[in-house]
Amino acid sequence: MRNKILCISILVIALLMAVGSVQAAPPQREKQNVYGITPWTGKEYGGTFAPKGVDKIHLLAGENNVLNTLETEVYFWPITNEYMANWFESKVVIDGRLQILQDGKEIKVLERQPYVHVYPQGFYGGVSKLVVGDEAEKKYQEYQQAIDDYWKAISDYREAYAAYEQQMAEILKEVTETGKTYAEEELPKAPEQPEPPTLYVTGVTEAFIVNLPVGEYAIRTIDADGNTVEGTDKKLSVFEKRRSGVGYQIIPESKWTRPVQSDDATQILYLEGTRTMYLKAFHEAEYNQHDFLRMTSLEKPLAGKGAESAYMWVHEEEVPDTKVQVLQAGEVVMEVPTKPYYVKQTPGYALGYDIVEFDAESDEFLGRKPSFEAVKLELGPGSYQIRVVDATGQVLKGSVRDIRSVNVVPMWQLYLLSLVPLIFGLVVVLRRRNLRLKAAKPVTA
Repeated sequence: MRNKILCISILVIALLMAVGSVQAAPPQREKQNVYGITPWTGKEYGGTFAPKGVDKIHLLAGENNVLNTLETEVYFWPITNEYMANWFESKVVIDGRLQILQDGKEIKVLERQPYVHVYPQGFYGGVSKLVVGDEAEKKYQEYQQAIDDYWKAISDYREAYAAYEQQMAEILKEVTETGKTYAEEELPKAPEQPEPPTLYVTGVTEAFIVNLPVGEYAIRTIDADGNTVEGTDKKLSVFEKRRSGVGYQIIPESKWTRPVQSDDATQILYLEGTRTMYLKAFHEAEYNQHDFLRMTSLEKPLAGKGAESAYMWVHEEEVPDTKVQVLQAGEVVMEVPTKPYYVKQTPGYALGYDIVEFDAESDEFLGRKPSFEAVKLELGPGSYQIRVVDATGQVLKGSVRDIRSVNVVPMWQLYLLSLVPLIFGLVVVLRRRNLRLKAAKPVTA
C-alpha cells in the first residue's frame, strides 16, 4: 500500500511539472522606440533605458549624461519585475535630433556627438571618464597606439628572451666542457617582460550628451523635417543633491569580507571591548531616493515608488590620502594615515586569515598587490570621536563620528546571575519546609 501511494505521488508531481512546462510560454516581445540612457550617478556611469511604458526620465543636474534614441525589442520579465531589451539581436539607431522643451518652449536642440568612456585604471579597476567630441577620437587612437606598442614590445621581448636563452645555453656548454667559471656580473641579464597598458578606452559611439540645470523639461526626437518620432515624447526631471558629507566603509578585522557603512554624522558606532577595524573614507552626497532610483533603474516599474519623501546617501570617490584623527575628551590622541594591507590565508586545515601590512619591497609579497588600502584603528573600551583631515590639517565637513566601545559582561557572570532566582526559590522552599516540620513536632509536657 505504501509503495502504491509513493508511485501515485511521483506520477502527480511529474504531471504537474509537465503541465507547468507547457504553460510556461516565453515573454512577448514588442518592437519599441526607446531611449538608451547612461546617466552619471555621482560615482560612475550607470545604464538603463526608457521603454514605452515609462513617461519620465530622471538625470543629475550639471553633469554630462548620455541618451540615444533606439529601436529594439522590449519584453517584461515577471521574475524580476522589470522591462528587458533585446540589445544583442535587435538594436537600430533612430536618426534625428533631440529637442528639449521647458514650459512648452524649445530651449535646445541637440545633435549626436562622438564619445568614449576612458578607464584610466583599466575596465575592472575603477570608474570611467566621459570624453566627448574630437577629443574622443584622439583618446581612442591613443589607446589603440598603446595596444600596438605593447604587442610590438611583446614581440621584441620574445626575440630578446630567445637570444638570452641561446647565450645562456652556450655559456653552460662552455662551463661543462672547460670548467670555466663566470662572475655574476659577467652573465647576461634576462630581458624584462613589458607590462600591458592599464588604460582602457571604449570604441567611439555617437549619442546625445544632455547637461541641464535643475528643472522640469520635456524631450522628443525629431526627424530631418522637424516631425516627432513616434514614442519619443518623454518628461525629463533634472535634480541635484541635497547636501554633501563624508561617509565611511568600516572593515572589521574579524570579518573583513563583510564591511558596513556609516553615512550620517548623527550615527553612533558601537564596539564590543577592544576591536581592530579598517576605515575607508568617501565623499558622499544625499539625494532624493525616488529620483535617484528612477535615474538608475528606470526599467523597473517599482523602483523608487513610495520613496518620494525619503533621502539616501551615495558614496562617490574615495577621499585621497586619508588621515583619520581619533579624539578622546576633545583631545587628539592619535592620527593614523592610510596604508596598504594584505589578507593572508592561514596555513593548515583551519579556515582563517591574517591581515598584515603590505610591503612592496618584501620578498613575501613579490608579484602581489595589496588586498585593500585603509586606515587601521585599534580601540579599547571608552568614548571616542573620529574625523578625517586633509593635507593641511583641515577637518572635512561631515566626517565626525562618535564611537562607543563597551566592556561585555563575561558569560559566566550571566549564568551566575540566572542562578539568583533559583537560589532564592530554594531558600524559600527550605524555610517553609523547616516551618512545617516545627509545626508538626509534638509538644511534650
